[in-house]
Amino acid sequence: MKTELSLKQFVPSTVCLKCDGCCRYKEADSIWRPATPDGDIKTTHCGSGHLCRFLNAADNTCGVYAQRPFECSLYPFIISKTPEAVKLYAHLSCPFVQDHQPLPEFDAYVEYLKDFFSRPDIRKFLIDNKAMFHDYTPYAMELLYLFDLSLS
Repeated sequence: MKTELSLKQFVPSTVCLKCDGCCRYKEADSIWRPATPDGDIKTTHCGSGHLCRFLNAADNTCGVYAQRPFECSLYPFIISKTPEAVKLYAHLSCPFVQDHQPLPEFDAYVEYLKDFFSRPDIRKFLIDNKAMFHDYTPYAMELLYLFDLSLS
């Protein structure tokens, strides 16, 4: 499930453990579910919505955190794939992004991501796994465009 990609985290885990945003979906087949090379992560029904099957809702911990999918380790940054381009965005629904987007540490992390995604091994991973990434253009109002990912 996990790639051998080591990605420095932007949002501290102490912040994530206090948030009710990630890993919760309105529909079982939500586009926001992370994908793996084997397909999208399945959800379980909970109340009026759905949870990632690995989420322990009682304490917001992840049952596969050490081996979580690439998209999970990248979040709140999102790769969006359209027929024309592959782009990186920040998800503005994340409270940490809302608080830190205007700060130098956000800009520094975006530079880190530019370097990360320019690595040959990462580019190969993305090219080999394009099916893992969704088209989030219907949610453009929730996204902050950061840069294009060159995968040619």
